[in-house]
Amino acid sequence: MTARRRRAARRLMSRSAWEDAEVSLTKAARARRPVLVAFDFDGTLAPIVSHPDRVHVPAATLRYLRRATRLPWLRLAALSARPLRDLARYLPLRGLLRVAQYGLEGDGRLEAARARAIRNGAASLRGRIEPVVGAIPGAWIEDKGLTIAVHLRDVATSRRGALTRALRRAASRDDGLDFDLQRGRHVLDFVPTGYDKGRALRRLRRRVRPAVTFYFGDTMGDEPAFAELGPSDFPVRVGAGPTGARYRVHGPDEVARFLRALTEVAR
Repeated sequence: MTARRRRAARRLMSRSAWEDAEVSLTKAARARRPVLVAFDFDGTLAPIVSHPDRVHVPAATLRYLRRATRLPWLRLAALSARPLRDLARYLPLRGLLRVAQYGLEGDGRLEAARARAIRNGAASLRGRIEPVVGAIPGAWIEDKGLTIAVHLRDVATSRRGALTRALRRAASRDDGLDFDLQRGRHVLDFVPTGYDKGRALRRLRRRVRPAVTFYFGDTMGDEPAFAELGPSDFPVRVGAGPTGARYRVHGPDEVARFLRALTEVAR
């Protein structure tokens, strides 16, 4: 890596953290063991937008991801609340591992009976929360099949707390439903109990068996994934906000630059 790129990489994390990352990457390369670099999607690889369908992954980010997937021991993964079809559409890269809907899609296949039960539960849940969401201007439901998202971007800040409490009450009624509420950025996701990004990352690590793992995420929904990582790994919070991650970058542009720096080290 050139001196200029070293300086650019160190601006993204502390000098000592970047030096630790270089050491870990070098050791993994010499041992021919894989390095796993996993990313949340919205707010991490792609900037946050006003509607999920308007998302755009910057061309530079796609270029760095494509370059990284060609390195034989660097494994790239997208781990998202979005459905698998979205990840395939916005990240059309060979060699990229895609884990969607908190691990319900993409990393192993749900048994047919289990998938059917979750879909039926999600449909029932949607019927339960529709009157609650419909009463709040600006709120709307995105049905992903296995999970349900309630979008809050256009909801007045003063009404979000009451809406969240009403959704919790509606979902907690004893009718056999078993979904937890996960917080994203301007969104609340109803996810089957037992599934979160921590569980999804744990399964992914068992599959890849990496020497070291990097995970980048930007919301409270990423905290379970950060908690899965050990002292030799690199949990990285993207943007502001409280976090258990030891490292932080400012936004998707810095994620892209850090990815470029990592691939330069790996060569």
